[in-house]
Amino acid sequence: MSTVSPKDSTADSHYDVIIIGAGLSGLSSAVRLGMFGLKVLLLEKHYIVGGLNSFYAKGGRKFDVGLHALTNFPSPSSGKSSPLFKLCRQLRIPLDSLALQEQTSSRITFGTTDLRFTNNFDFFISEIERVFPHEQERFHRLLSKMENFPAYSVDAEELSTRNILAEELNDPLLAEMLLCPTCYYGSARENDIDFPTFVMLFDAIFKQGLARPEKGIRALLDPLTSKLKELGVERKMNTPVKAVHAEEDRITKIELENGEYLTATHYISTCGGLETETLLQPPPQTKNFEIGRFSIIESISVFEGHPKAWGWDETVVFFNDSDSFSYNEPKELVDLHSGVICIPNNYGLPSLDQKQESKLRVTHPANYSLWSALNEESYAGQKKIWEGKILENGLRYLPTIKEKVAKFKSKTRMTDTFTPRTIKKFTSHENGALYGSPTKRRDGATSFQNLFLAGTDQGYVGIVGAMLGGIAVANNQILRNL
Repeated sequence: MSTVSPKDSTADSHYDVIIIGAGLSGLSSAVRLGMFGLKVLLLEKHYIVGGLNSFYAKGGRKFDVGLHALTNFPSPSSGKSSPLFKLCRQLRIPLDSLALQEQTSSRITFGTTDLRFTNNFDFFISEIERVFPHEQERFHRLLSKMENFPAYSVDAEELSTRNILAEELNDPLLAEMLLCPTCYYGSARENDIDFPTFVMLFDAIFKQGLARPEKGIRALLDPLTSKLKELGVERKMNTPVKAVHAEEDRITKIELENGEYLTATHYISTCGGLETETLLQPPPQTKNFEIGRFSIIESISVFEGHPKAWGWDETVVFFNDSDSFSYNEPKELVDLHSGVICIPNNYGLPSLDQKQESKLRVTHPANYSLWSALNEESYAGQKKIWEGKILENGLRYLPTIKEKVAKFKSKTRMTDTFTPRTIKKFTSHENGALYGSPTKRRDGATSFQNLFLAGTDQGYVGIVGAMLGGIAVANNQILRNL
């Protein structure tokens, strides 16, 4: 039997479920469990909820982090089958309350080849047929293969998408262009993405489409935190977990860094599979999760006016400077060869406010080890250097003539940047891995009967996927067995 310290929890402080991490999956599972009257405690090491999908204030402005796009837009064709509609129903959040604004149009650009897409899937198909007419039959065969593949099953086989695309398509450029958006929006594998995740993201991005809540990520965080309060779910902020204690095949208690011990019947960890194993006491003899290697840097510029005044009509641009897409940990601080541009103001109709400010977000692969090795002075200096390089490189992929670049820079009111160190700080992911470990547990099960994983290493990616993953663990691993 374990030794009980003076700070060990009493019967009065025993919980039905303790959840580690108040990211979107943790918030969603807490709300779902609270709806059924369970006594739930949500632990978060930071002062704000959301994990990397949160927001912050700087210079009198609020910035979303993480949220480029809310995928799975519930179009007329998808209707109530949309995953976004399903999660709103499960959490009792009215879909209309999100005030979703659709993308205008977006683009994948490789060298001189462009593929455009909107929230009309037929348009994307027509674009592929226009740019790759010789691949029309093979592409439709690929679509059929994806429709028949059980991507949403917890038992889905994790095949290499690169290998499948090579088998199904003759033109390697089309395969590379399809890999780029799906990798950037959810792959934990270097230079590849597992086929179930590819299918889910292809559906989410292209078949259903992109949107953004009018109020950004707060449109989701505010109703979730309000529901926690209404349901009586207890929340402890600024409360890091020091250890998760186990005996045989069960978790017995949580040890907090302040010395307090807490107990529960069930435990859910959303901080990642590898990170959860690191917390276990005694430590596991073997690690079940591989460390993730892919991280990013993102620079956000605030500039005067609406983007359309600069000739920028698109919402998201996935770019690569050659016909071959490389998606891995760079050998230098930043890799400028590929990335993502997001213009949040190009969701919905343009504003008529002449004094409006707009944002330009540019994302690139980055090396966590190199960024984490910098001292504070060097870190600040390198951020400043790369802010300029990232902005100038991003402008190459927007319809801005050279004469306008200097003018745009003069109209830029502020720039802020987050690095792999930021991701490590707010997600706890080892190596600052944006999408956690390449190892996934879709059912959330672990080797312990009363410990479950939700979130990134559950394998359901994106904002919608993270929330549905938290709901699935609550429903299938706990509520179903009450």
